[in-house]
Amino acid sequence: MFDSGLGVSITSLTGGLNHSQIQILRNSGIRTFELNPVNFVSDYDRAVREAFKKMLAETGKKAISYHIPFTKPDDLSDPDETIRIRALSRFRALLKEAEFFGSEILILHPSTEPVDQSLRPEHIAQLRKSMAEVEAEIQERKMRLALELLPRQCMGNMVADLRKMLDGFSDTFGCCLDVNHLMGQFRTLPAIVRDLGPKLIALHISDYDGIDERHWLPGMGVIDWKAFLEALRDIGYTGPFNYEVKLNYEVPTPDWIAAIESNFRRMKHFLQ
Repeated sequence: MFDSGLGVSITSLTGGLNHSQIQILRNSGIRTFELNPVNFVSDYDRAVREAFKKMLAETGKKAISYHIPFTKPDDLSDPDETIRIRALSRFRALLKEAEFFGSEILILHPSTEPVDQSLRPEHIAQLRKSMAEVEAEIQERKMRLALELLPRQCMGNMVADLRKMLDGFSDTFGCCLDVNHLMGQFRTLPAIVRDLGPKLIALHISDYDGIDERHWLPGMGVIDWKAFLEALRDIGYTGPFNYEVKLNYEVPTPDWIAAIESNFRRMKHFLQ
C-alpha cells in the first residue's frame, strides 16, 4: 500500500500554487499529489499549470488524483435536471484539466450538502444517470472515478449507499475513503475497508476527534492506525496513500511538508 510513496493534497500545503512553491514540491519527498481547481485560481495564463506539469515530467512525481469541486453547481446528483446538466458540463471541463496533468483518479462527492432526506432516491438515480453519461469519456482517458464516502446526511454517507450508486457499473468506478468522515463510527474503520475491498481505490488520510472532521495529522486523534493499515494490507490496497490534512498557515511550507513526511515514515513502521 506504500508502493506509490507519500501522497498529499495540494490544498493541504498551500492555498494556491505559484512557481516558488512548485520548486519546494520538486525538492520534497512527496511522490503523488491530489489536485483541485482552487490550486490554480490565479493562474490566468496557465503558466503555473505548465510549470507544475513540467516538474512532474522531470521528477517522475504524479498528480495521481484530481478532486472535482463539491459546490451546488457541481452536483451531478441534483434532482433538478437543469442543474445536473450544467454540472456535467463543468465536470467535462475539469476532466480535460485532469487529463492535462496525467491524473489517474477523479475524486467525486456523491452530492453537495445539505440534502433533502426525502429526495435521497432521486439523488441516487440522478448520480447514476450522470455516471452512465460520462463513463466512456473517463475510460477513453484511462482514468477511474472514486465516489467519496461522505459524513453527516450527505449522499454516500454509508457503504450501502455507495453500493447502490456503483451497482452494475464497471471497475471504472470505485470509492475514496476519507477516514475523517465516519463521525462517531471511527471504530468501524477497519471493517469498512474490508467491506469495500477492491472497490477502494483512493484514500484521504488524516485524524480527528471522533465527533466531526478535523483533518489533523495522524496520531493526533482517535483512529487506530495499526488496525486501519492492517485492513488495507488484508485487501491488497495499491492506490495512493494521500494525506488530506488541514493547512497550517503558521508553519513555512518546507517545514509543514517535513512534518507530513515524518508522519508518513511513522505510519510505515506500524506494519513492520
